[in-house]
Amino acid sequence: MTVSARGVWGWCGVNQAFVDASWNEGPDAEGRLVGMGGWGLVLIVPGQLPARFQGQLRAPDNNAAEVRAVLEAVRAAPPGEALTVHTDNEAVIASVGRGRGPEVLTDAAREVLEEVVARGADLRVRYAPRTRRHMLTAHELANDARRGLGTPGLTAARSDVLIEQRAAGDEARVSLRRPGERVTAHVPLDVMSEVPPSAQALLAAVGLALPGEVLVVRRASRVAQALWHRPERALRAGAQATLQLARRAADENGVQVEFLGVG
Repeated sequence: MTVSARGVWGWCGVNQAFVDASWNEGPDAEGRLVGMGGWGLVLIVPGQLPARFQGQLRAPDNNAAEVRAVLEAVRAAPPGEALTVHTDNEAVIASVGRGRGPEVLTDAAREVLEEVVARGADLRVRYAPRTRRHMLTAHELANDARRGLGTPGLTAARSDVLIEQRAAGDEARVSLRRPGERVTAHVPLDVMSEVPPSAQALLAAVGLALPGEVLVVRRASRVAQALWHRPERALRAGAQATLQLARRAADENGVQVEFLGVG
């Protein structure tokens, strides 16, 4: 077993987990003050789509909930393989990564390291700012879990979509990857259509979704994203009608669209 706090390790070929926690003290059903926490994590295994996990727990403070998030990351990762855990909590890095954290975290950190040994893992713990995309997701998962809420779309099938479109081009390429399947579509763009070309490409991508699927779309243009969220912003009536119809069909089939970045 190797445990390290920092270092240039954790390249794209290594399993990675981004973890965070949320904690709050409040009265229980009998009026006693108790600490309620939530943990969230995003697990990235090479060749697979990111997986998200969350859970609620009783915890004495936020640091304890943060260590629990690391423990759950170790449990969720493939056994017998290297894992880099990213956290913004220095107490976690000191306790789990260096073995020199606050005494109150000693038992929780020991539980993590025992799990690492039991699973034959190679664990590294590194700092990552909360502003990173996967850290933000872990934070949202933790907050929802603490409140006793399930994060929308957490258990739904998720697919990665990449839209490739050259300026003034007459075709877009849409690549969709879901567990066990890859789909590539070459979408002809109609420059005479009332729907902007970038929105045409997005609608083609949404058309590939299965019922109940979450599409994580990369490189959609700002125009396409804005029109998907607010079809009434389209300048032409025909475009509004087409976009509203597509949104209605997606909603009826339980299809959700999330955007990452701008094309």
